[in-house]
Amino acid sequence: MAFTESEETKLKAIISAFDNAQQVDDLPQSDMSATDKIIEVFDKKSGKSEQMTIKNAVQLGQHPWCGRVWNLDNATPKAATYIGSLELLQNLHQELGLGGYLVKNDHTRRKLDSKDHYKYATGEKAKLDGSEGHYQWGWGKEWYMVIKTVGRLHYEMVSPWPIQGEFNYKIPIGSISAAGFAALERSTGKLVSYINDGADYRGGNNDATLDNTNRTMLGKPVTQHTTEFFRAAARKNGTGWLCTTMRHTTAIAVLFGVIFGTHYDQAAVNSAKDANGLFQGGLGAGVTSMPDWNGYNGVRPLVPLSAGIELGDSCGESEYKVKKDDGTIVYTAKIPCFFGYKNGFGSLWRMMDDEQVQCNADTSVTHLVAPSIYGTWTLGRADGMIAYSKSITNGEGYVKELCMDHLENFPTSVGATESTYWTSYFWNTSGQNSGFRLCLRGGYAYNGGHCGLSTLYVCYAVSVSNVSCGAALCEAASEWSVEPTYYAVS
Repeated sequence: MAFTESEETKLKAIISAFDNAQQVDDLPQSDMSATDKIIEVFDKKSGKSEQMTIKNAVQLGQHPWCGRVWNLDNATPKAATYIGSLELLQNLHQELGLGGYLVKNDHTRRKLDSKDHYKYATGEKAKLDGSEGHYQWGWGKEWYMVIKTVGRLHYEMVSPWPIQGEFNYKIPIGSISAAGFAALERSTGKLVSYINDGADYRGGNNDATLDNTNRTMLGKPVTQHTTEFFRAAARKNGTGWLCTTMRHTTAIAVLFGVIFGTHYDQAAVNSAKDANGLFQGGLGAGVTSMPDWNGYNGVRPLVPLSAGIELGDSCGESEYKVKKDDGTIVYTAKIPCFFGYKNGFGSLWRMMDDEQVQCNADTSVTHLVAPSIYGTWTLGRADGMIAYSKSITNGEGYVKELCMDHLENFPTSVGATESTYWTSYFWNTSGQNSGFRLCLRGGYAYNGGHCGLSTLYVCYAVSVSNVSCGAALCEAASEWSVEPTYYAVS
């Protein structure tokens, strides 16, 4: 086949370029007099060769970050793409040390074996009954989070190092009850994360008449107390201990969204990785669809704190069979597990420590947040808290817009569905124009698809206690600010 004149010209140019090409050793020596030098890089996601400054290449190599981007013009809860380091995103759970820990009151902690929480990572036997610390779930190092919306694109980014050129939330080493809820050591009044069937840790409303039945409260989460009671009980463990916090629940919601690439936490479990080697699917339905819960045990706790321990640090779901006293199975509860954290939604409502809402004249509510974990505040008063986002007026619905500023995880408008946008539900149906209301998160065993990591209920007075409302035990080894810090590009 003969070449055209134009093709011959191009071919000669290619041959000339090849003959005259220089090896690296033939290039002139560079110096440090200029900082805007560039190198060629290959983007495996797009398959394109691109240029990057040496400074940015070194930064990305030494301090990688990863994240996801959502297009807010689309109703889907699935992220449009990942950003940053694919390798870090594939291994983020390991890099941060997500999983089960035994944590002592002085905040020292030992990692549990990733496959067997009755052993330490070193192989020694671990006791979860309280004799060696609280059975917690968390992370073993500080990390950084960036949450921002640019135009109609929503970004959630995570790194073990500050992400330069961004406003970062610094997340201290911390943890939350690995079972999703806490017990009460009744002899001392301490809120604890123990796996213990003793009478001193009887859960629910401490009903001893159920002890020898399949509806027993032994080994179950404690309920039927006010949030102020739970807060005081948590602080008996020492400084830096709280009951369920907005901070921990927001961190978990972001970690799930970034690692799984979706805000639909109740999506079906999919153990296979996607084409990029990333987690996909969700955590399953959870303990959210109990039939005739009131008729079974008066909406007391259904599943023991030990349910799902066999999953270790894995993701997926376990089963717990809820039985009548005659042994008949009335409900097979699904225990959702996120790298060892169980029941992040459903089962029982979580009573929140560091947040509340104040009712406004138009029946909307304003979100009040404690600025420091070491501060002093009382639910029912604004003192010691800062007002941030404002919700819709009186109403309810699936969350369409969610404010993540200041780690709020707070719905600002509704109008979505169970499988669109944020997929969680918001209740603001008190219809009040003054006073304060509790923040209850996650949903419970009657709420079905309304449950989620961003589900919120703000209808109860701050003085309420309910047999279907419990709390988790939370801790942080250092201050946890809700104000981001800007890290300039070095």
